[in-house]
Amino acid sequence: MANNFYLSLSLTLLFTLTVTVTVTVTVTESSKFMDDVKPSIPLVSFLERLQQTAFDTFNDSKFDPKTYVDLPLKFPLSVTDQAFQNLPKSSTGSVSVHDLKLFIDKYFEGAGDDLVYFHPEDFVPEPEGFLPKVKNREVRAWAVKVHSLWKNLSRKVSSEVKTHPSYHTLLPVPGSVIIPGSRFREVYYWDSYWVIRGLLASKMYKTAKSIVINLISFIDEYGFVLNGARTYYTNRSQPPLLSAMIYEIYSRTGDVELVKRSLPALLKEYEFWNSDIHKVTVSDAQGCTHTLNRYNARWNKPRPESSTMVCLVC
Repeated sequence: MANNFYLSLSLTLLFTLTVTVTVTVTVTESSKFMDDVKPSIPLVSFLERLQQTAFDTFNDSKFDPKTYVDLPLKFPLSVTDQAFQNLPKSSTGSVSVHDLKLFIDKYFEGAGDDLVYFHPEDFVPEPEGFLPKVKNREVRAWAVKVHSLWKNLSRKVSSEVKTHPSYHTLLPVPGSVIIPGSRFREVYYWDSYWVIRGLLASKMYKTAKSIVINLISFIDEYGFVLNGARTYYTNRSQPPLLSAMIYEIYSRTGDVELVKRSLPALLKEYEFWNSDIHKVTVSDAQGCTHTLNRYNARWNKPRPESSTMVCLVC
């Protein structure tokens, strides 16, 4: 009886969180919020300097600033930074293409090298009962091809990230992840909601649960789900859809243990979104007051993964 009551309470709270927490609003910045800035870590600050130098040196129309803040170090930051400062410079302070390329090759691994391919255990080429309503052969063949992408996008964080965390902007997570792909080499918060819905359609329940456990690990460590699994994302979140993810998984699997395990983290995230910096009270035309959750990054500069592009536009 007690277990049934606990489950009922958990699901009620889960549904409530799904409905209420996902309402967000952006309001004018105030000095109070602008003062609440999370300082950048030394590695990110250094990689932003490298990023700016690469932008100036390579003068490439397809320049991707995110590549540079995702580069893992081969050596300690102090050694790498000193070598960077010692690079030959022209009278204008610029670094040659040749010298910068040699420096990057010597002191950095490739962007994304700190993630390794992981074959999802619950992937099968065509799951039993997959899309039963799709009868058209061409459409079904296309759907199976889309389904096959899961094995191409599945990753695990390299053991090097745990061994040398100061060498990486990538953050460790306990389980496997599904990455968006292309320049997005890490797990993201609200992307994961759509990923999980796709995984459930593909009957990859274990992989879907692994993603949720990874996101919960962020709450355990930081008090909220990060925008993504990078150190430069620790100052911001994304629309809070974790409760919706868990509800979707429970609806398909009936996994009570996942609900029980997730509830403390969901309540902690709820507190985060209702903290002073995120809680906003507004009045409507009828004089009624409403409490909303305000999205706000603890940051007052261009985002590290896009800073050179933002500064160029500005």
